[in-house]
Amino acid sequence: MSDPIAEIMAIAYDVAGISLADSKRSMVEGRLGKRLRQLGCSLPEYVGKVRKDPAEMTAMLDLLTTNHTAWRRESAHFDDLENRALPAVMKAQKGSRPRLRIWCAAAATGEEPWTIALSVVRAIKNLDQWDAAILATDISTRALEKARAGRYDEDRIAALSSADRKLAVESVEPGPPAIYSVKPQLRSLVSFARLNLMESWPMRGPFDCIFCRNVMIYFDHPTQERLVNRMAGLLAKGGTLYVGHSESLSVISHPLRPLTPAVYAAA
Repeated sequence: MSDPIAEIMAIAYDVAGISLADSKRSMVEGRLGKRLRQLGCSLPEYVGKVRKDPAEMTAMLDLLTTNHTAWRRESAHFDDLENRALPAVMKAQKGSRPRLRIWCAAAATGEEPWTIALSVVRAIKNLDQWDAAILATDISTRALEKARAGRYDEDRIAALSSADRKLAVESVEPGPPAIYSVKPQLRSLVSFARLNLMESWPMRGPFDCIFCRNVMIYFDHPTQERLVNRMAGLLAKGGTLYVGHSESLSVISHPLRPLTPAVYAAA
């Protein structure tokens, strides 16, 4: 293949399932431009480097994916989590050490898994008696570094009410801009790991809830179908899959039951 942009797009699809239409060529070239200047290489040379160097492959995928996120983004999902999904888990649990497992499959820079943790803290009053854990994964090592740090400026936490701020974050730098750090109670719930959704998954579930939001917009329908069915296989009975509001599962085959827009339940 003599077209290096086409080669990059093909690699992104083969490795990470990222489907880029030909209309995205200028976007791909633009996002790689700064990296090429940093490395002092041409685009054809960069293709060779990506093929040979796993670290550069990761860097390239970082550049081609968008990590736009926010605390309580698409807030209806967190309302559903607190008011329906978590109460159902609490009702079904028996024993002295109830279990809760949630997977955030596209953690980006951390706002989503930290919001999930906030919802868990809000919903489960005796959380210290639970075996509760949230797994947060992403393909981007750069995004995961920010997620683990859990530090956000004033603008990034603007969606949090004053009550939620007290539960979730503490001021660590007065600014401007003021910097806030995620509180230990939330940090104790979340673990982060790099994961390419197209590769094998080390976790076996079952998960009570899986968040895979604003990810499938990058995938074609066959890839979406494989992904959703793999996730359905990891959901506990009655478990919930949350996808992005712009992502419809109606065009693919899967065993999940739609509840509300972008919310699906396992049988």
